[in-house]
Amino acid sequence: MKSILKTFILFFILMNFGCKNKSTSTIKHHKSHEQSRQNAPFSDAVQVDNLYFLTGQIGKNHKTGKLVDGGIKEETKQALLNIEAVLKHHNLTLNDVIKCTVILSNIDNFSKMNGIYSTFFKENLPARTTFAANLVAGAKIEIEVVAARK
Repeated sequence: MKSILKTFILFFILMNFGCKNKSTSTIKHHKSHEQSRQNAPFSDAVQVDNLYFLTGQIGKNHKTGKLVDGGIKEETKQALLNIEAVLKHHNLTLNDVIKCTVILSNIDNFSKMNGIYSTFFKENLPARTTFAANLVAGAKIEIEVVAARK
């Protein structure tokens, strides 16, 4: 019990006195560049200094407002094209992506998704987490990324 208490006290001291960063971060919320998403109740990207946290993208064609036809492969491609468009709007590319989170509606679609995903990420491979969950609008995939401006 004493070692747990000592550890807690040391942690408390470090967090409150020893590890404080004196600089402040700049945080900026970016609305979508897509006209159809201007009134969305979220930011397309949130910028914290040189990091960009992008909102998850599904395989929705933003011009038609509908999911693309063709299943997981086409939805994966469209989601990644949507991400590329947001990155481009901020003068970034897929090579600037450092972390991806991929959410599948059915984990059995992993290999099909991965086949398309690997055609977009060939160099500077980001860290990635993939899991399955229920998704909005009947989507088969949602992908969110974090990018870093070099």
